[in-house]
Amino acid sequence: MSKKIEISGKDDLWLWFGLSYASFLTLPRVMMHAMPDLWQKQMSILLKEYDEMFPNQPRLGTRVQATKDGKLTKMPEFLKNYRHPHHEKIDEMKG
Repeated sequence: MSKKIEISGKDDLWLWFGLSYASFLTLPRVMMHAMPDLWQKQMSILLKEYDEMFPNQPRLGTRVQATKDGKLTKMPEFLKNYRHPHHEKIDEMKG
């Protein structure tokens, strides 16, 4: 009989980042809007909970720079243009 191993939410999130040294999670808005409506609703609830938990977080801005093979490169337009999404390109990214 195999034993089921339970992983806590903390562990699950920690493992999601893998062995990377990432300090931030950055997701393209255009691709989040391409997710099913229920996913978008759940994500908005989680983001609201996050904001409510940390109302006094530093009011800092961030910048995202695209890299390829460790070198700076231009961000593909289809990832930046959330107002006019390029559905064909986004669909190519789906599994």
